[in-house]
Amino acid sequence: MKKRQIKKRTVCLAAAAFALLGTAGLGQAMGYFTTYVTAAGGYPVELGYETEIEEDVTDMTKHIVISNTGETDCYVRVKVFSGSQFEIDFSSAGGWSLGEDGYWYYQEILPVGEDTSELLAAITVPEDYKDTFNIVVVQECTPVLYDQAGQPYADWERAADTTTDIGTADGEELTQ
Repeated sequence: MKKRQIKKRTVCLAAAAFALLGTAGLGQAMGYFTTYVTAAGGYPVELGYETEIEEDVTDMTKHIVISNTGETDCYVRVKVFSGSQFEIDFSSAGGWSLGEDGYWYYQEILPVGEDTSELLAAITVPEDYKDTFNIVVVQECTPVLYDQAGQPYADWERAADTTTDIGTADGEELTQ
């Protein structure tokens, strides 16, 4: 009988020790999963250049025009994506040229409030094709930069500068 009590007490002590060890890290784990952060203030990010695309489709031809709706002059480029079973023939009224990377580049600087000339993408659909499909047009813009000689150029690899101060909130300066 005494042996059974000792065994029972040993099992109970072992279970209590195990439970104690199991809950020892529970506070830290709960703290980890319940951590929250609040932020104050804000500062709108405006890069100064923005464009909108206008696409009209007439007789299986997309009429693509880009409008500069931003605050600064910019360069624009366009790329058209389609399924491999579709053939797309391009033509333009002028100002567009095909780059080696598959983008169509508008050669002129696009002033604020102005539109590009029209780029036409004529879509040839196979006669036996009966499903619906999408032809996706992606447009990008970049600000006009100037070299040391004052000549304008476009840098399509340029990343936005995010290292400057981004504003203040309640008298505290917020920096990145």
